[in-house]
Amino acid sequence: MAYPLLPGPEELSAAERFASWKDRWGAGRRGVYQDLLPGRMPAAGEQYAFEVDLDLCSGCKACVAACHALNGLDEGETWRWTGVLQSGSSRHAWHQTVTTACHHCVEPACLAGCPVLAYEKDPVTGIVRHLDDQCIGCQYCIMKCPYEVPQYSRGRGIVRKCDMCSGRLARGEAPACVQACPHHAIRIRLVDTARLRGRYRGLPGMPGATAESWLPDAPDPAITLPATVYKTERSMFRLLRAADREHVTRQPAHWPLVFLLLLTQGAAGLFLYAGLLRAFGGAAAGSMLSWMPVATAAAMVLAGVGVSLLHLGRPEGAWRAFLGLRTSWLSREIVALGLFACGAGLAVVREVFVSEGGFLWPAVAGALGLLTVFCSCKVYDDTRREFWKLRFAGPRFLGSVWLLGGVSALVLASLGPVPVDGWAWIALSVCAGGVFKLAGDGRILRHVYDDDFGPLHKTALVLTGELGRWDRSRVAWTLIGTVVIPLVLCLALWSETWKEPRPWLLLGAVTSASCTWVGEVLERAGFFMAVQSRKMPGNPVV
Repeated sequence: MAYPLLPGPEELSAAERFASWKDRWGAGRRGVYQDLLPGRMPAAGEQYAFEVDLDLCSGCKACVAACHALNGLDEGETWRWTGVLQSGSSRHAWHQTVTTACHHCVEPACLAGCPVLAYEKDPVTGIVRHLDDQCIGCQYCIMKCPYEVPQYSRGRGIVRKCDMCSGRLARGEAPACVQACPHHAIRIRLVDTARLRGRYRGLPGMPGATAESWLPDAPDPAITLPATVYKTERSMFRLLRAADREHVTRQPAHWPLVFLLLLTQGAAGLFLYAGLLRAFGGAAAGSMLSWMPVATAAAMVLAGVGVSLLHLGRPEGAWRAFLGLRTSWLSREIVALGLFACGAGLAVVREVFVSEGGFLWPAVAGALGLLTVFCSCKVYDDTRREFWKLRFAGPRFLGSVWLLGGVSALVLASLGPVPVDGWAWIALSVCAGGVFKLAGDGRILRHVYDDDFGPLHKTALVLTGELGRWDRSRVAWTLIGTVVIPLVLCLALWSETWKEPRPWLLLGAVTSASCTWVGEVLERAGFFMAVQSRKMPGNPVV
């Protein structure tokens, strides 16, 4: 059979037949094919960006499948996914599917937070690329990214993410998701970065914007200035809500980070309490209580450094973690931790081999420990997650310094010649720390009465729901270890119940320290598991 408009199929390839059809019939249909890519490279102040026409997206997930196949992703690994926005009204019930990938932000948080400089932003195209060979698998970029775009690969021990198929773009070919979409809902376009900055941050002459002006229930675009453009002509779009808006789920516990934080904070507190032991006259130069608190604190620092390596996918590259010092609080924490370890080691050397018996070196090590604690607070505050902000993380971390240092000093004071009155004052300081800690930690629970399903409300719901027994157990252990036992022992001392109180004080101090450590481990794991944040719209959860 002859084709009336084309030469016989035996004479032309499929591509040639399509080109012939386009020349004859596609002239008046501009925008169907050639507009999937911009016709030129970005000029100064411009960059590539995804443009998503929400009115054309059907949620078929062809883009997801194409991305997975072309990039050879692992099972369960996705660089592009779809979500749903839906109305809350039964009179106007409808939903909108949303396709999402890396937004190749103007100011990418992943790049700023990486301690080993494993990210780069192309100065010409603006594409944010991940350098797999540089990555050590610390996963901090996942915490830093408001959209949780980077994906951790346990098999490789590194993080990976979308690079907008930069190799295909360099050859003038569309990215996999763009080419695969049957409705042409995804395109690559050029965006003016200055206009994005003005739109999302409200620079002079341009009104500010909220997260709702970008996508309902999405993270605030002012944080990183996402380049992705979502467009729609539907007037009710801003009234929609994410389908998973009310869904709460427990996050990973990150056990190595739990023990890293507690060991370093306990060590900082013990260095400070070492000075208090000396003030009570129980730590003369060369005595056991002169060097044991310092040596114990130094051992805690080294144990914290060692256990932190278990969190890394590629621990052999941890030595490069100082490279991001200019922008990354994680690099600053690691440098501060290194200085803390050096200060602790120097204090041990001075106490054991020089036997100075002074306040200087424990105080220096304690100051470096507090610097490390501050950097730890900023590591989590810089992620912009509400529950990890300084007003919540600061009191928790300082409370751990106070409690863990105090109960450790209480055990050591029970072993040596610290006067009974001095022991009682240390016990009372632990009681005060316990009250401070429990009062500060409990502030989050008042958000359980909110009704906005914001991050703090959802965190409170996790702590009172899925983690309810966990959190109540943590409160009980902390209350017993830091308030009940020390107060009972102090009352027994003041009433002169025991003729020889030392064995009882030692038993009580060890029990108090054990309960306190259990409570703090549960609290710090809950700190990671309960955190909730705004994210890109997901799918309905039944």
